[in-house]
Amino acid sequence: MKKILYPTDFSDTAENAFIFALQIADHLGASVITLHAFDRPDISDFNLPGVLREVYDSIDLEEFENYEDEIPVLRDIATDNGYYHVPMVHVLEEGAPVSAILRTANKNKADLIVMGATGAGMMEAFFFGTISGKVMEEAHCPVIVVPTDAAFDGLIDHIGVATNFSQDDAKLIEALRKFRDMMGSHLHVIHVDTTSNSEGQEQMKKFYEPWQNDKKMTCHCVVNKDINEGLEACMVEKKIDLLAILSHRRSWFDEIFEKNRAKEMSYQQSIPLMVYQLESLNTK
Repeated sequence: MKKILYPTDFSDTAENAFIFALQIADHLGASVITLHAFDRPDISDFNLPGVLREVYDSIDLEEFENYEDEIPVLRDIATDNGYYHVPMVHVLEEGAPVSAILRTANKNKADLIVMGATGAGMMEAFFFGTISGKVMEEAHCPVIVVPTDAAFDGLIDHIGVATNFSQDDAKLIEALRKFRDMMGSHLHVIHVDTTSNSEGQEQMKKFYEPWQNDKKMTCHCVVNKDINEGLEACMVEKKIDLLAILSHRRSWFDEIFEKNRAKEMSYQQSIPLMVYQLESLNTK
């Protein structure tokens, strides 16, 4: 990974994601592309008077000046956190946020997108049509969404991935093993068994066979009638810093989330979520 795209609206949530992006870039020797997207109303069907036309045309200049003012702020954040040496390129792009992010990622061949959660919580960001949720669905590269309450020590020591033993999960695990090696992390494969019998253990044993000699990977079969509670308990115990999932697993996570929506599980609010597109894994 050599290029990390960081979209920003200069909010506190975005700033937290910026620090996370800098940490990953520093570890990988990558550069960070900062992006601010702005959208202008479509006035093609209107015949505006000259003065209004000038005001409309001045939006570009105003957005550029605002972004220009924010660039030193971003550099100060990088310096204050010890990442002044991380190469940065700053991009201002006109267009709706989602399309501008995807277009910039494709144009610059970004290897990873790191952005703040645009919603009340992590799962809301994934399931309910926010900017971050739509980017997760459509990006050609992995997307890490960072909640406002996420705290970092500069390292991603433990990566978690939930599995129901599908072949798609196996592809995701292979991709995560590569990312884990780049980050110097340990990978935890987690299955929550709601049946309280030995079937889950047997399935995990068979599923895990291809990686049984991998010393930087551990499988966990957690027995709990509530998948969300079991997943969180394992994540807390193993000190998971990053949870990875496939974007097309929405129905499974949606079911989990809807059942537990009122509980507001803490990991949803504090652990970054890394989302891979299955299509991107099939091309590798």
